[in-house]
Amino acid sequence: MKKLVLTLGLTFVFLQAFSQRTWFETEFTAEIADNLEFAVSPEIRFKEGFELKEYFLQAGIEYKFSKYFRLGAGYRFGYNINKDDEHESFGRFNIDAKTGFKWNRFNPKFRLRYTNADDFADDNETKNYLRYRLELEYSIKKLDLEPYILNEWYHELDAKEFNKSRIEVGLMYKLNKHHKIGAYYRVNKYLKSDKDDRSIIGVSYKFSL
Repeated sequence: MKKLVLTLGLTFVFLQAFSQRTWFETEFTAEIADNLEFAVSPEIRFKEGFELKEYFLQAGIEYKFSKYFRLGAGYRFGYNINKDDEHESFGRFNIDAKTGFKWNRFNPKFRLRYTNADDFADDNETKNYLRYRLELEYSIKKLDLEPYILNEWYHELDAKEFNKSRIEVGLMYKLNKHHKIGAYYRVNKYLKSDKDDRSIIGVSYKFSL
């Protein structure tokens, strides 16, 4: 049953990917000291029709202060591909505060992020943002599945307004103790401009020690 669900889900993702933007995400995490975790995350992003748009490597650390509170920081370095097929480098940083708890099979989470990028733009312009993300995860233990839904709001500090938001639904499948794979559907919405919303199909892989 698990293999059937996974196969059907991945088939749907790849059929839809040709008409959507497609992102491939990976994450490798390890605990390097008590309550201190290091993560590295390569990612590739395509425009419609699998035209390469962006690729980068992000690294970060996160410290667990308690069962309910974590602080982290990260830096991303990568390249955007412009209309002339030139690869333009960029660097972005983030500082995160996270909280959450588990109730039965539900796992509500909240993340506050300060960053100098909005993750929407097609150029390398930097702007200061606070990003507020609410997520609800549910565990189906018998199938090793974790469906989730999240909503994130982008507060541009210079303009003093909420001008973007993100809605995402996804599913993670636990292969074993260390490996997870997943897929998601994401919509990036512009709240203060006439730009069209962007639909994204994503595939993810996570490895943890």
